[in-house]
Amino acid sequence: MRFIAAALSFLIAATTPAWAQTDPLHRALDAYALYQSDISALLDADITSEAALDSALELAARHEPARVARGWVAYGALSAAQSPAFVRGVRSRVTAAGRAPVLRQLRSDVTYARRRPPGASEAVQIILNAADADSARFTLAAARYDALGDALDARGWAGMTDRGGARTERLRVMRPERVSSEARLHIAALGAAPLSDADAFGGRRFWDALAQRNSPRSPHRALRERHAGGTDRMLTLAALFIVGATESGDARVAAILDDPHLQQCLALEQLQFRQCASVAHDANEDAMCLARHGLDRPGACFANLVAN
Repeated sequence: MRFIAAALSFLIAATTPAWAQTDPLHRALDAYALYQSDISALLDADITSEAALDSALELAARHEPARVARGWVAYGALSAAQSPAFVRGVRSRVTAAGRAPVLRQLRSDVTYARRRPPGASEAVQIILNAADADSARFTLAAARYDALGDALDARGWAGMTDRGGARTERLRVMRPERVSSEARLHIAALGAAPLSDADAFGGRRFWDALAQRNSPRSPHRALRERHAGGTDRMLTLAALFIVGATESGDARVAAILDDPHLQQCLALEQLQFRQCASVAHDANEDAMCLARHGLDRPGACFANLVAN
């Protein structure tokens, strides 16, 4: 399908560093990157027919909540690893206390990375900036399809497609394409400068820049955490990544990547999205389902990390 192919156009095949091929954070990140590429496609898609709207619904419905949630945690962790102050702080703790004791603390206490190494506050700010910016993309996309639904309610579309079981089944199948990730996704600690470059990995415009979208620079706002638990997961994984301890097969790393609350939130919205679309009678109701349960409320799941 042309629409889905366009959604993946920015994920260009590139040479991936050997360490990134086995690093669980980067493997998890790919699912969230694909999700964000689909959001970019939904923001820019030319919806001039019901077939195009059907493709938009399929694009939003095709992602597995657990994989997306793990990818989001990985993205936050890798973004935190771009904080110069936090990287210095973690490395100074290793120098002062030894690598093995620091690793034991990180693996046994998810709050250690916030409490002990200096510089955690800067890393938290990068995480919050990324969460706020990503949530804003969902809000913008939802507003677009809300407006489309209002327009369709006024004029309607002729020649409505079949709304039987085949359509409902397409919305139940989770089949994200396997893609080769762009090199900018497979990043090392301090490989980007999101605090000074909004287009850099972890920056406020990163996903728009990666998709080569023209978008305004979001304003800098004073942000604070709503739920510290999610941020602590990201900081812990970031610290482990900084010291080269996120090797494949580490059960503790895999456990920290799992955020049950986020997974449940996304799974509920996906279920409601599919149910909504399965009983929609026309295109304007489809657009409403996509705006509300496919975009706005999933975006709120990610926004739960941030309080303005």
